[in-house]
Parts: sequence; C-alpha cells; structure tokens
Amino acid sequence: MTAANTTTYEQVYNVAEDENLISRVGLVVCLLVQRGIFVAGFGISKDLLTIHYMGYNANKPVWDLDFFEHLLLQEPLLAVKEKVKGVFICSDKNLIVPEALYDETEAKNWLKHIHYIEAKDEIMSFQLEEDKAKYLLAAPLKIMELIRINFRRAVINPLAIYNFKNNRPQSLILQCCLTGEQANLTLHNYSQLLWHKVADYATAEDITYEIKHFCMENNISPTKISFRCNAISATDYEVITQLTTYFAGIRSGNNRPLAGNWDAAISLAQQLLTCAL
Repeated sequence: MTAANTTTYEQVYNVAEDENLISRVGLVVCLLVQRGIFVAGFGISKDLLTIHYMGYNANKPVWDLDFFEHLLLQEPLLAVKEKVKGVFICSDKNLIVPEALYDETEAKNWLKHIHYIEAKDEIMSFQLEEDKAKYLLAAPLKIMELIRINFRRAVINPLAIYNFKNNRPQSLILQCCLTGEQANLTLHNYSQLLWHKVADYATAEDITYEIKHFCMENNISPTKISFRCNAISATDYEVITQLTTYFAGIRSGNNRPLAGNWDAAISLAQQLLTCAL
C-alpha cells in the first residue's frame, strides 16, 4: 500500500512486473463503493492482468464526488472508456421483491419505508433471473450520473448481482464480499434465496454477529454453512483470516483456497467480469 496523502491510499496487484502491462488490457470492470474504487484489467482472452484499488478514510464523507470525479479521470485503466464492460455499485439501501409481487411504485415506497432515501438518491431496479425477483437499490444521483457520463457502453449492476448468478450445487452457501466498511451477505439453500444484507462492520466479530443472529432466528446451524468470501483489497484478507475463527473452511467466491492476500480480490474481479460480459 502506498499513501497518496493523509486521507487517500492505493493498492495495486499485477500478475507480473511488466512496464507494458496496462497496454495489454482489453477488458475492464469497475466497482464503486462508498469510499473507494476497485478496477480490474483483463486481457482480451479474459486473463486477469492487474487490480487497482483506491480509497479514502473516514475523515471524509461517503460518496465524496470530488474523489470519484478525480479517479475516473486519472485512473489509467479507465482511460479508454470503451474497454470498460461493467460498472458495479455497492449500496446498503436495497430491497428484494419476488417478481410475482412486484409493483414499481409500491416497491419504491417499501424501499423508502425501510431505508432513509434522500432526495438526491436515485432508485434503480435490476432483474434477478435465477431467483425470479427484482433487486431495488438506491444510490447517490450524482454518482450514477458520473457513471453514465463516463461509461456509456458499460453494463451497470449492483455489486451483489454476482451472488445471484452463481451455480449453487450445495445447500446453505453464504456468499460474502468485503468492501472495507461493508459486508455484502447472501445466503442460498440450493436455489432458494434465504437472506441478503449489506451490513456495516468494523471487525470480523460484527460480521459474525450478523450471520449468527440470522441463523439463530431461523433455526440454521452456522456449522452447516459453506462460506465463500471475496474482497476488494489485500487489506481485507486480515478480516477473512479472523472470520476463520468462527467459520471453518472459508474459500474464495469462486470456491478456491484463500492462501494469499490478493486471492479474494482476484476472485471478485473474475466474477464481476463474468457478470459484465
């Protein structure tokens, strides 16, 4: 990690030491979280080449527009907008509605009833094909406008979308993605969606509480859960390591062993690309 100043920081993962690595990038996915940007670059053959993560600390407010405007202009992987195939956004203001019950106006009203939706927020809906449901998400309007202006040809989706596209051959699979401040949690029992939540956290214990509290309320044994975890930076690997104290056998989102600091971020990048193409 290299500190740019007292409030921002950057992490970079490269598959090899190559000065021309950026020039080999032909496909890009980008994820915006409330205090950071995750960008992954791939070759034309979909081989991961590099990951860049830029963030800022809690001294500045969430969704600081100046930060995101600057990064979208200065980040080398985003220089050629046509290469960006997918842009993803994380928001804890979300709601899932069964397709059979979905009414746009009523769904938006329910979202506003459950979450504090500001006048400057935009509410969007996305189709969850495998779960036969609609995913509603509210995000800052200025951020969404920034995405659309910069990436006119990219697919726009919530971060959680990959949790609803994976094959689920096992019972009780918990998919988790750590963004540094929030944990995206989705629990399926084979094809049945049981739970989805984007929860704030400071420690691994906070995430553990959310999961075990849901399990207790629904008579589910946490020991029977297969835990799959992705992350947006190498720093989050420490939290995953701490989670193994409470959940045995944690693997990456693509069901591979987590042996290195970047494994969870590599898995995330690969799964987001699958959703973008």
